[in-house]
Amino acid sequence: MARRRPKEETRAPSARRSSRAAPGHARVPEPTAAPSTELVLEEDGLVYVLDELPRKGAGRVLITVRSTRGEGTGAVRDLTSLYAQRGREALGQLIAETFGREIGQILGHLDLFLDQIDRAAGAESRVATVTLDAPRRRAAERLLLAPDLLDRAATTIAELGYVGEERVKRLTYLVATSRLLAKPLSAILVAPLSSGKSELLERVVQMLPEESVEFLSRLTPQALFYAGGDYLAHKVIVVDEQAGAVGAEYPIRTLQSRGVLRLTVTVKGRIESREAKGPIALLSSTTRHDLHPENLSRCLELPLDDGPEQTERVFEAQRNSWAGGESQPVNLRTWQDAQRLLEPSSVVIPFARQLTYRARTSKDRRDHAKLGSLIAAHALLHGRQRERDDEGRIVARVADYRAIYQLIRLLADEEIDGLSPRAARAYRHLCEAPRGSSTRRQLANALGWSYATAARAVCELEAHELVVSTGARPHGVRVLDRSLLGEGASLKPPGDIEGAK
Repeated sequence: MARRRPKEETRAPSARRSSRAAPGHARVPEPTAAPSTELVLEEDGLVYVLDELPRKGAGRVLITVRSTRGEGTGAVRDLTSLYAQRGREALGQLIAETFGREIGQILGHLDLFLDQIDRAAGAESRVATVTLDAPRRRAAERLLLAPDLLDRAATTIAELGYVGEERVKRLTYLVATSRLLAKPLSAILVAPLSSGKSELLERVVQMLPEESVEFLSRLTPQALFYAGGDYLAHKVIVVDEQAGAVGAEYPIRTLQSRGVLRLTVTVKGRIESREAKGPIALLSSTTRHDLHPENLSRCLELPLDDGPEQTERVFEAQRNSWAGGESQPVNLRTWQDAQRLLEPSSVVIPFARQLTYRARTSKDRRDHAKLGSLIAAHALLHGRQRERDDEGRIVARVADYRAIYQLIRLLADEEIDGLSPRAARAYRHLCEAPRGSSTRRQLANALGWSYATAARAVCELEAHELVVSTGARPHGVRVLDRSLLGEGASLKPPGDIEGAK
């Protein structure tokens, strides 16, 4: 259990801890100990102590480790860099040899200690409340009353420098807004390297209040258990790369589905319970298409466009920047204040019984649930423009479904069960090709892909026994099975819903 205990003397707060408020902002820092306090972690009979709170990217720090069980020959004191993998591994080996432990267990302790350090460092400048004066509140209210609110959000993201990807920008912003629902959504941006995944996440985060976001480069299995209380409730957790959350998938799913995490541990012979409350929305990115199915249960898998047209949009934006083109000023504070005015709410969809969705496998059940959550997130975002029922719930309109229909119709219709978006696109193209055959090079040229991307798509289709290699050079590909096409639309058009306006 990590705890901080004051020394006999405390230093004056450093300039690094000062929180300068931007004009119009009212920042109220949480009471925190001065940075000269110790940080202590006790796990499995080992006590880890840091004299000073280190900064990310800083040099080495002095760490002391001792056993409460009389193991080893004494305490370990080492000067190391906890933020360097090699430094942690060397320290872990030293501790393991001194106290007769498995190095894997010690490295787990150090990862947990690093989580506690990050949390303690973040608490020094954490904003507890932000008070909106009358002009700021009026500006935020006006924005929330805009009928084209989601389109304005996409335009603002473009003004921040992220061009194209109109559908993905809107869906990602809705996922971030869904943090205020009882069961939020998550999104994973899927694309090759250098496709702008991290940049899009950064732009969306810029439009959210800082107190609603936790931006992490990695997420260890135990980190969420130690968040404590309501700290994570209705927040957006941003993990830049999905690989940074490997091992933490189960607590993430639990926090999303059940809204609470509980862990029972033994500390100094006593049984203690640790609890972290949600729910949370998760935003992440990856280059992999073979994600674990359980991790996609409430997660939108959003492929980014790596084709030539999107690449040319990026080039045009870069050239405009190089040429000294003027960028429009972006009022991010009003967007952040608008999100602050939104509150956790329940949403009822009165026309839900009229909706349809393609029913094939259990995956369609999950996707059907995501449809309802997206409609609810859109209604919540436009909550100032929606009625409420007798129980105080926001009442969604058909207009909310119409907006979601436009965003996901092509994704839903083009999706082929069991295939990644990349393989599904290649499969459709090959089925439409003359005689159902092509070469990998022709496929790459037709879809604007690299040869390696086309080859990976073909390998996936071969694994599903949908295509076969002809064995000739250049590498030919022939379709074996077209049965996955022609399943019809999965969504009912909004105009077919009774009472649609």
